Amino acid sequence: MSNFSPKQHQQLSPRANVFILVNLGCEMLYVIDQRLKAQQIAKDKSVQVIHDVTAVLLDPKFIDSLLNGSKHNNAQLLTVEHCKFMLNDIATCSVMRIDEQSMGKLWNLMTMLYKWQLFVSRHQHHLLEITFRHLEAVNKMYPDTKRHMLIDFTKNTLLDFWNASGEEAQLSIYNTNKAWLECFNTKISLLIRLGFQAMDGSFFKDVDQEYFGDYVQTIGDNMYVKSEEAHQQSAREPNSMDQLAAQLNISPLPAGEDLQPINARQFQEQFEQAFGNVLFDEGHSSTSTGCEFVQLQTAARANTEAPHSRRESILNQNLIDLYSKMA
Repeated sequence: MSNFSPKQHQQLSPRANVFILVNLGCEMLYVIDQRLKAQQIAKDKSVQVIHDVTAVLLDPKFIDSLLNGSKHNNAQLLTVEHCKFMLNDIATCSVMRIDEQSMGKLWNLMTMLYKWQLFVSRHQHHLLEITFRHLEAVNKMYPDTKRHMLIDFTKNTLLDFWNASGEEAQLSIYNTNKAWLECFNTKISLLIRLGFQAMDGSFFKDVDQEYFGDYVQTIGDNMYVKSEEAHQQSAREPNSMDQLAAQLNISPLPAGEDLQPINARQFQEQFEQAFGNVLFDEGHSSTSTGCEFVQLQTAARANTEAPHSRRESILNQNLIDLYSKMA
């Protein structure tokens, strides 16, 4: 990567390539799944998209090409451009299309959440735990036997590769993943809302909230699902201040001099000034349209294309060929 000095580049391990791609790919699947549900895409189409993307991302031949290519003496670490290009191809392998602007938003969400996960990690073996949690969470998305076997095979392959690398190489792989992500500094509304990220894009080392420990203990899990579940639970629980007011028989204050109406225009200007550069991830609303990057092909167009298995095979071979030229 051009952001690294020659000395830093020598310390980076190309063996990190497979972990960068797999973990970012799983985060990509989290976002795609969230947006498919938010746009109320038909379940059969959603299942097809998630299964197709998973099959290409974790194709055994593709994973093997990443592993074997990283062992050569002249192996190179993936650049941001190459990684983004491959993941874009993987994301659009099914009936879904993503425009350039939306892919940029998707990329920022993927990289920043993975960066936060490594930020709160404390040991090289946490990288393997994060990877396995990513894979297990993907396994829970519309599970079927074929996907389960594919993910189990991927986990076993990565575990063998990790164990064969040895302690020193494992530490290098872990540090390379962290260093590779250092150049990204986008503000993400999910992380800001949880109190994990500051408005300058940096992360907080500790957060004085009960849920922080739960998120740290399960880094790699689907944060969108976890935060949505927490939101739904809090929505079901009565507001504690409302309960207290009811117990004390306190009536709401009438509108008067102490409660002036909000100037909507002024409020909007202040809001945009404070949060204008934040990459919002659509919050909890299923009807939000700020990141509508999922575009399904029409049935007529899909039927005129090559059979799915053939398209998937061609894409896998193209990715393998691309990586072999880079390695």
